[in-house]
Amino acid sequence: MLLPLRSRLRGERRALVTALASLLLPLACTGDYMPPPTSEGELGRGEFIYRCTGTSDALCPVGAQQATSFPQAVALRGEFGLDYTYKEEFDGDPLPTLKSSSSERIELTNGIFKGMTEGYTAILAVSGASEVIDIKHIRVAAVDHLTISQDQIEVGPQVEVEAGRTIKLTASPQSAQDQLLGGSLDYWWTSADTSVAKLSGAGTDDLVVVQGVAEGTTEFTVKVGQVTQSVMVKVTPSMTSGSASDSDGTTDTDTDTSTTGDTSTTGDTTGDTSTTGDTTGDTTGDTTTGG
Repeated sequence: MLLPLRSRLRGERRALVTALASLLLPLACTGDYMPPPTSEGELGRGEFIYRCTGTSDALCPVGAQQATSFPQAVALRGEFGLDYTYKEEFDGDPLPTLKSSSSERIELTNGIFKGMTEGYTAILAVSGASEVIDIKHIRVAAVDHLTISQDQIEVGPQVEVEAGRTIKLTASPQSAQDQLLGGSLDYWWTSADTSVAKLSGAGTDDLVVVQGVAEGTTEFTVKVGQVTQSVMVKVTPSMTSGSASDSDGTTDTDTDTSTTGDTSTTGDTTGDTSTTGDTTGDTTGDTTTGG
């Protein structure tokens, strides 16, 4: 009696899930539905996990495979991945296949999703029997503006770097509602004057390394699609090079003085040997100061 009852309950549960899915799917084409930005599936059977693709997803730390949080929205033309895991009570069931309910809105190619049209689109978790077991609506939004940060703090109109040293700048795509957008995008960083400061690397990711070359000020610009943002980079004189020059000058003077003193000294062989030892000691001390 238990087996027929369990089978009947499972069939009823599947019927309920299918009914809920049929109600939620039409919402993919409207802007009225606003699911919370969590990873839990809307039918409650498991969680959708946001996966990083490429190296220029603002939600993904460098080298990470998973984002720190599920995005409120992904950028138009942004690429991203999704995985699915069951809740404990459903653990043991075969993992479903993830599909887009509309390839015109969110494209899926070789396991990588790409936002194609603004708005909400349902991502379906489909079983081997073509049964929709869970749903997650993903919002695609256009990049409205970019922010630039240093050490996770948004910068002002100008940043500074010492000549010969480097700093890291990160561009973050934002929606019109100031939401940080997920998705790997194509970035393009440029320096107006590379003789003052230049890029260390290709400058095609959200994070870029800026190297100070010579004292002065130049403009750095980052572009995503048709959206641009700029920041002035001021290069200050190198402090280490000045100190090294002064130290070298002192070392040369001390060494010459000691040598002159030894040359003027006349004495027996034992005295000369002592003088040579003094000269060696002075030279060693000066070299250490210069370093």
